[in-house]
Amino acid sequence: MSANVDYSKGMSLGWRLCFILSLLATIPRLIFVWEALSFDGQYGISILDILIQFVISFEFAWIFLYICLNYTYKIPSWFNDQKIYVQMALMIILFFSLNEILFQLKLALDKDNSDILIFRIVYYLYHFLLLLAILGYRNFLLASQAYYRVALENELLKVEQIKAQLEALRNQLNPHFLFNALNILNISIFTNPDLAQRIVLDLSDILRYNLKVQNQSLVLLSDELAAAKSYLDLYKARFGEKLLFFFEDVCTTKEWFIIPLSLQILIENAIKHNVITSNQVLFIEIKLNESEKSLIVQNSVNKKLDVPGTGIGLKNLDKRYKIQTGINPSHLEKDEQFTVKVPLIEAP
Repeated sequence: MSANVDYSKGMSLGWRLCFILSLLATIPRLIFVWEALSFDGQYGISILDILIQFVISFEFAWIFLYICLNYTYKIPSWFNDQKIYVQMALMIILFFSLNEILFQLKLALDKDNSDILIFRIVYYLYHFLLLLAILGYRNFLLASQAYYRVALENELLKVEQIKAQLEALRNQLNPHFLFNALNILNISIFTNPDLAQRIVLDLSDILRYNLKVQNQSLVLLSDELAAAKSYLDLYKARFGEKLLFFFEDVCTTKEWFIIPLSLQILIENAIKHNVITSNQVLFIEIKLNESEKSLIVQNSVNKKLDVPGTGIGLKNLDKRYKIQTGINPSHLEKDEQFTVKVPLIEAP
C-alpha cells in the first residue's frame, strides 16, 4: 500500500471522525441548553445555536486533523520542514488562537453572554478533548500501518523463502547436477569405493538438510556450515584440484544464526559463473568475523562468457536478509576476487 493510498484512506476516515466528534460535542448543548433556548417556542434560534456549535467543532477538528495527517504521512509542507520543538510551539499557539477566534465568534452569535468565564472554560475543554481524540486517531493510524507493514514483510519473507527453496532444489536436482554426481559415483564405485561412499553421504546430507530447513526462517550457523561442506565436497569430487575451498576460523562457542541455504546459493553462484580448469582454479574461502557479526564468502573470479541464468539467487538472498534483519549482504568485486559479507543473527 502506497503512502498516497494511506493518506487518502486516512483523510476519508478523518472526515467521518470529525463529523462524529462534532456531533458528540454538540450533544451536551442539545441536552442542557435546548430547554432554555426553546423557551417561548423559539425553536429556530435553538436549532441555529446547535448548528453553529456543530460547525465550529467540525472546523476545529478538521484543521487539526489535516495538520496531523500531513505530518504523519510526511506530506511536503512548510510545517513539516520545521524542527520538532517549533512544530510543538506552533501547534500550541494555533490551539489557543483558534479557540479564541471561534470563542469570540460564538459570543458574537450568541445573545446570552452571561457567565462568560465558565463558558470559556467549558468551550476550551471541549476543544481540548477533540484534540485528544484526533491525536488518538493519529496513533491508531500509525499502529495500523505498523501492523500492516509487519504482516506484509512476513508475507514477503514467506514468498522469498519459497523462491529460495525452489532455486536451491533447482540447483541441486537439475539434470546436469544429478548426471555429474551419479556419473562420478558410478566411476568411483569400482575405482575408489571410499570416494563413492562419501558422495552418497554428501548427497544424502544435502537432501536431508534441504528438507529440514524448508519451513525454517533461521538455522544455526554450524548446521549451515556443515551443509555447505557437504555441498563443496560433492563438487570437489567432480572438479578435483581445480576447485579448492577453505573454512577459516569458523569454530565458535556462540550460537549464531543464518538464513538457510545462504552459503549454498553463494557457492552455486561462484561455480556457475566462473571458468574451472586446470589452469584456472576456483578458490572459495569461507571465514567467520564475529566482531563484525558477519560470515565472509570469497571466491576467485574467472568469469564465463554469456552464462545463461535468471540472476535471482543473489537478489533473492538480499531480499530475504533485508526483510528479516533490515541489513543487506554486501557484495564487492575487486582484484579478481568476489566477496560477500553475510550478516549473522544473534540468538532470537
